[in-house]
Amino acid sequence: MLFHLKHFSLSHSQSTMKVGTDAVLLGAWMPLPDNCSNILEIGSGCGVISLMLAQRTEAEILGIDIDEQSVKEAKKNAENSPWKNNVQFLNESVQNFVQKTTQKFDIIVSNPPFFENSLKSPETSKNISKHNDTLNLETLISTVDTLLADSGRFGVILPLVAAEKIEILAQNYRLYATKKTHIYPVPTKNANRLLMLFERKKNDCEEDKLTLRDKGYTNEYKQLVKEYLLIEN
Repeated sequence: MLFHLKHFSLSHSQSTMKVGTDAVLLGAWMPLPDNCSNILEIGSGCGVISLMLAQRTEAEILGIDIDEQSVKEAKKNAENSPWKNNVQFLNESVQNFVQKTTQKFDIIVSNPPFFENSLKSPETSKNISKHNDTLNLETLISTVDTLLADSGRFGVILPLVAAEKIEILAQNYRLYATKKTHIYPVPTKNANRLLMLFERKKNDCEEDKLTLRDKGYTNEYKQLVKEYLLIEN
C-alpha cells in the first residue's frame, strides 16, 4: 500500500498508524527556523512527518518509534526518498532514548497517542499507536523538556481535551504555547484538533483556525499542503 505525495511516496501497510490527516497537518504546519540543524520526531510511525519536514530543511532528522515494524517500514521509506542521507529512524521508546543521549534538538515534533481509558483494539500495535499507556502526556512533556535545546521548538497535534492537559503540564516545565491552530473538520462542526507550538520563552500566543472541508477541501487547507499533497477537489 503506497501513499503518494508530490515529491515522494511511502508505504504504510506495516506501521501502527497509517498516513492520516493529523500527520499531514503537523508536517505541513510545523514552523522551521532557517538555522535548524537537527529534528527529533517522537512516535514516527511510517515516517511521513519526518519526510515532510526533510522536504523543506537540510537539518538532520531522527524519528524514534517503539514499534519495530513501523521503524522497518520508515527506514525503507527514507531509503526510497530524496532525503535518505538526512533522515534516520530508530526502534526505541522515548523513555529509553532520553536515558542514552546527551543530544539536544532544535525541533521536536509528535503526533502522539491520546486515548485514555477507552475500548482497545485486539491488535497490540494499534493500542500502542492510539492509546497513551506506553507514552502518556506527562512523560512526553518531561522528555521533550530534557531533549529540547534552550531555543528549541516543540510541535504537537492533539484533540482538544488532550491539548488542554498538555498545555497545563508543559507550563510545569516552563514550556509555553506560542502558536495554536484550531482545526475544524467542516464549518458547521466544532474544532476537533489543535496544532500547538511550544517554546521556552513566554510570549503572546498567536491563535488562528483552519477548516478542512466545505463542499470539497477549502482553499486554506489546499494552501497549507500544496507542496505535499495532490488534491483535486
